[in-house]
Amino acid sequence: MSARYEILKALVRASGLKKRWGMSTEELLDNRRKANAKNRIPELHDPEFEIDRINVCGCPVVTMKHKGGAQKANLFIIGGGMISAPRPASIKKALRFAKETGLDLYVPYYPLCTDWPLTKAYEMIHATYLEMLRGYTPGNVSVLGTSSGGNLALGMVPYINESAPDTPMPGYIMAISPGTCVETEEEWQRMLELDQKDVAIPASYMKSAVDIMKHGDDSVPDYMIWLQKGNFSNCPRVTFIYGSDETLFACAPSFEAAMQNYGADYELIVGEGMFHCYPVFPVCREAREGWELMVRKVKENTAL
Repeated sequence: MSARYEILKALVRASGLKKRWGMSTEELLDNRRKANAKNRIPELHDPEFEIDRINVCGCPVVTMKHKGGAQKANLFIIGGGMISAPRPASIKKALRFAKETGLDLYVPYYPLCTDWPLTKAYEMIHATYLEMLRGYTPGNVSVLGTSSGGNLALGMVPYINESAPDTPMPGYIMAISPGTCVETEEEWQRMLELDQKDVAIPASYMKSAVDIMKHGDDSVPDYMIWLQKGNFSNCPRVTFIYGSDETLFACAPSFEAAMQNYGADYELIVGEGMFHCYPVFPVCREAREGWELMVRKVKENTAL
């Protein structure tokens, strides 16, 4: 590992991020509500893009469209444990992604589980995808999600299968460190082992997250909480990217089993020694390589 990566990892550890996610449920939700209240959607300007906002299900979606015209688009779903809104820096990074991929981007500010059960986020993401299909063919739409956004990206497949079977599947999905809760004791033991290495997300959060994502509503479908239990029939090609040193990597074997069970075309990429969502923090050599891989894979797998 490069010295810069080790410094980055030390900074993440020193930031107290893992400690924050390890708060009690009440403390964490209160902390996130206060942070979200201060969060703002940045005003971005770029001579190559028309950057706008649309409203979907009462929520803003930032759109970034190439002025020269693009036939392909990406639904870019930013994570945050289902309780944190996208930060301005993440929206700026989305614009960089749009530039480097040549894709138009839709970035949703979906309903959070600080105030709603997870079903609301899924409904809004699906409605955003339908809005995209007004301007792009399904094969020309890719979906990329990071962390809990990876849950929503990959979860589009069982959502369509269970709730909207007339909706065509997108052309490609990339799930970076997809957030899902542990279903089995085997997953939990793997997660506890990885907890010793993870500098960002404690294993304990993936227990608290069950109640957080239900938000008092026991009718939330199981697959939204335990995504590895979803119906992945008719799944498009999927790329999973994990860091080997993150707690969520514990569920990768379960996702592989689900993909194999439904005959899905998938690949699993693991950054050895890397932490949670490393490709979207391209400030050192290893993470830059992850970013470049992410860009290349999305370009390769979105229909021309």
